[in-house]
Amino acid sequence: MEAMRQESEQSEFLACSEVGKCFGHERVLRGVSFALPRGQCLALLGESGCGKSTLLNIIAGILSADEGRVTVEGEVVDDPAGAVRVPMRQRRFAMVFQDFSLWPHMTVRQNVAFGLRVQGVARKQRQQQVDEALDRVAMSAFASKHPGALSGGQQQRVALARAMVVKPRLLLLDEPLSALDAKLRESLRQEIAELIHDLNMTSVYVTHDQLEAFAVGDRVAVMRAGRIEQIDTPAALYQQPRTAYIARFIGASNVYPITASNGSLRLDDCETLPGAGREQGAYGLIRRESVRIESADAASPSHADGAWRLSGHCRKIFFMGEHYEILAHTAAGLAIRGLSRSPIAPGQPVAIHLNPAEFQMIPAEDA
Repeated sequence: MEAMRQESEQSEFLACSEVGKCFGHERVLRGVSFALPRGQCLALLGESGCGKSTLLNIIAGILSADEGRVTVEGEVVDDPAGAVRVPMRQRRFAMVFQDFSLWPHMTVRQNVAFGLRVQGVARKQRQQQVDEALDRVAMSAFASKHPGALSGGQQQRVALARAMVVKPRLLLLDEPLSALDAKLRESLRQEIAELIHDLNMTSVYVTHDQLEAFAVGDRVAVMRAGRIEQIDTPAALYQQPRTAYIARFIGASNVYPITASNGSLRLDDCETLPGAGREQGAYGLIRRESVRIESADAASPSHADGAWRLSGHCRKIFFMGEHYEILAHTAAGLAIRGLSRSPIAPGQPVAIHLNPAEFQMIPAEDA
């Protein structure tokens, strides 16, 4: 029994149960539930306005929930029905914001040491912990500088060191890289992922960037209109989306309404493909990388490689470095994106090859 209890606590270090929130007449969170194990990072991913930052602020204690419950290590920290709301500072969390939020009049060392001073850590121990934190984010050489003398990436490294040095129970990050340029975001997201993993920090990371969410999160919760649409590992989200929304939102996909009958599939009421044994009344998904598009003149014979083949013409071409992305239209009007090894001029006839093994069906009632 004791082993079962410990396993349950391990599986629910942080848990939200049916959390809801309204701002005036606008309902921004609707029955949000999840459990996050100790040492894992949950990425909250979604479009602007989906409720991900509101949920983070409720977990942090900046906002209170209107309904539902939030627990950390079995301790209830927010429960409106039970009149429980633990103040933010008593939750022993740390937060990293997108605007860095560093004290401009303090040096880098003083900024990182601030939380330890508030905790009453002795000066010698405080100095040692600050040195370790700055070294961990490669900012030791800038310890005596003020934030105004640092680049955006350097300031965010200081903000990370300040959050981690206090050894919080839970690390919360609210779009920490959104103010940085693309190349710096790519570098820092890997550094953050490594830091969180190396320190075994339980964390919640809010972002609208899919690559960021996949790089940092052990699990990713895709939010839509105040709900969690799907929560899963990055690989499962990409390979096994449960709804048409997830299929469209994650990666580059072709998603079509499907009508299945008499051993065939009708895509978007345009094209008919073989489809014996497929579900009725569903959406069909095939990823861009599973669609091969080539010039009709150079195309292999129909079904020579076991692929479904459609004929059409190139509408647009996008250079992607190692390959080209082609937007093609079939004669019946079906728009489809795929990849080509060679450039194809707009208007040129093309052969479109779809891999049946990578064609997925999504139930219409979950779309």
